[in-house]
Amino acid sequence: MRRALVLLAVAALAAGAAEAAFGSVPVLLRTPGAEYIELQNGNGRAAVMRRGALFLTIRHGRLRVVDLGQGRPHLNPQCQRRARRVSARTVEVRGRNIGCRIWSGDDGGPWQAILSGRGINASGRVAGSLTLDAYDRGPTGRYRIGGQAWRPWPRRAGTYGLSR
Repeated sequence: MRRALVLLAVAALAAGAAEAAFGSVPVLLRTPGAEYIELQNGNGRAAVMRRGALFLTIRHGRLRVVDLGQGRPHLNPQCQRRARRVSARTVEVRGRNIGCRIWSGDDGGPWQAILSGRGINASGRVAGSLTLDAYDRGPTGRYRIGGQAWRPWPRRAGTYGLSR
């Protein structure tokens, strides 16, 4: 009986410590009404906007993140170190092997991420829109929204609503 009480007390303390440690960490992928998106080996341009969280890599190209007001988008530290400010509301990362995580944060600030180049990969949950425009030549890459079947990136710009 004593052993059970000690185990119960330890479990309660561990749960309290976990809540204290993780209670202040923003929940990255919980944006109400967000749709899950995946981009794989895209070549061209992708624009993702509004609210949510997006994990991305670009083999060679450029990423622009625009603060659309009402709070600011958050970038992981590795991405912030490579970014340069191009205006009061826009940061840009150029080059090879770009890897970033963008999220709305606790304040839910809207943002726009414009990914352009070759080897674009991204996944996340976003409530807003996705615009894809593949290069006119060469492989296009593929995408899917909400776990549907994979589809090729369109060679003409196409915009898709992201909400459930």
